[in-house]
Amino acid sequence: MKCDEAKPECNRCIKAGLTCDGYKQPTKSVLRSRQRQIILPKKVAIPRAATTIAPLRRIYSGVGFEDPLDGQCFRIFLEETSREVSGTFPNSLWGRLIPQISEVEPFVRHAVIAIGALGKESRINRQSKQLGSLTQGSDYQYALQQYDKSLRGMREAIAAGQHDLRKALIACLLVFCFEGMLGNQAAAAIHAQRGLMLLHQWTTGNNPFGKPFQTQKAWQDQMFEEDLLEAFNALDSQVLLFIDTREKSVHSQIKTSQNSVVQSMPREFTSLSQARQFWQLIMNRNYHFCKSIQQTDMVKLKEERKDSEWEGSVDMKHTELLLSDAQDGPWPLREEHLRYRGDIFRWMTAFANLYEKIAASDNERERACAGILQVQARVSNIMLAGTFFTTECEYDIFLPEFNDVVNFSESILPYIQSTYNGTAPRFNVDIGIVAALFLVGSRCRDDAIRQRAIDMLFAANYREGIWDALAVAHVARWLRSLEVKDVEPGRWIPEEKRAVLSAINIDLYRKKEVLGAVQKTKDGVVESKTLITW
Repeated sequence: MKCDEAKPECNRCIKAGLTCDGYKQPTKSVLRSRQRQIILPKKVAIPRAATTIAPLRRIYSGVGFEDPLDGQCFRIFLEETSREVSGTFPNSLWGRLIPQISEVEPFVRHAVIAIGALGKESRINRQSKQLGSLTQGSDYQYALQQYDKSLRGMREAIAAGQHDLRKALIACLLVFCFEGMLGNQAAAAIHAQRGLMLLHQWTTGNNPFGKPFQTQKAWQDQMFEEDLLEAFNALDSQVLLFIDTREKSVHSQIKTSQNSVVQSMPREFTSLSQARQFWQLIMNRNYHFCKSIQQTDMVKLKEERKDSEWEGSVDMKHTELLLSDAQDGPWPLREEHLRYRGDIFRWMTAFANLYEKIAASDNERERACAGILQVQARVSNIMLAGTFFTTECEYDIFLPEFNDVVNFSESILPYIQSTYNGTAPRFNVDIGIVAALFLVGSRCRDDAIRQRAIDMLFAANYREGIWDALAVAHVARWLRSLEVKDVEPGRWIPEEKRAVLSAINIDLYRKKEVLGAVQKTKDGVVESKTLITW
């Protein structure tokens, strides 16, 4: 892959976390520090007879479709669902790359048809709802049939292509999307994590070839696309912020590798794409740090989760919820987290001029994208600080940031909603504003700001991967109800009234959740539990 010669680092290599071949070789000491670096592969234009991608125009020809309904669902995916799934930021993975791959990979074609059938079902249900009737129709069953064909095809394709990591990653991504649209969060999270671990294992040498894939040349036989790698960066955020069973050592290794790339961040960004590339690295690095210092026994946790009362639900315990086990950590860890917060402020400074230009432009999509980055920067800063908070009142210093998150989100959400006409929650694979609004709804005790965040979540009809706006809206509203009980309206919530989520078991498919929370009163810890349905 040719270097793009951007300074101070090649932008193409930054996006993938690669050491650029087009620059002066680093010293031996730097090389030693990079030996553990997790390197993501880049797109390599090496054609294969068995995997030649067909031109986009052929997708409409009906080649490979078993009946007319296949073609109809495929077109719905291509024209509607792919734009919704891909999210706010420009990405050709869902609208172009995956449809092209489906021409030569049957399991991809069946998955695309299944996802398109779910989109068709949602659109028809909207029309039925307007007429006063809403049922689970034949398109839903057809989606399940196509999905079953896709799963069987995935197993066969991966078994036949012994070393084909690309097929395995695409399979994980498609399963994550379909299960996420259905509301099977646990299955979606498991497959996302499997894909991430496959990528991690290959880059660190635990692969059939027995050597680390840490250079561009090492990936030349894999035919990776940038958009596929960006999708897995987004999946990493999903897993980190929700249900993550990776070992601490994995988080530490990834954190270390991302640190080396973050240091090459320029003083000023020249494009929204560049700003997002660096932000994704910083955000994921920050959350890998948070996970690496959690006091959680993953082996024991996996055993406990086997006894979940709802099959397929997301059952999260107290110690794995981010910000639920904050501790006054040793100085080396506190110093490290301060450096990471410094990286956030460096990023915000580098983005400032570009953001002002975008905010003043007429490009609605770019304004929404820039706003999402601003929201995530504030949330990451709060999350890093909260890792060492030992009282809930310490969050009060972030009232301006909570207010910013809500203000930005109120301008972003209308754009997201403007292009969707289904009844099921609009689904996309990227982390955007839902987790941020939940943080405000659960940690901000200014009731006006908090209520605005909760109201937005209830009105959104929106799902960002594993994060469902309606489900977390119910969680935030319940936590608030515990805190405001017996407190005069307008009065500040005292520490002993503040509730912290201690357990959550969500079943989006059946639309119910069991929640647990604790309040540390003067008389001891008060535990609360509730079942919510909708």
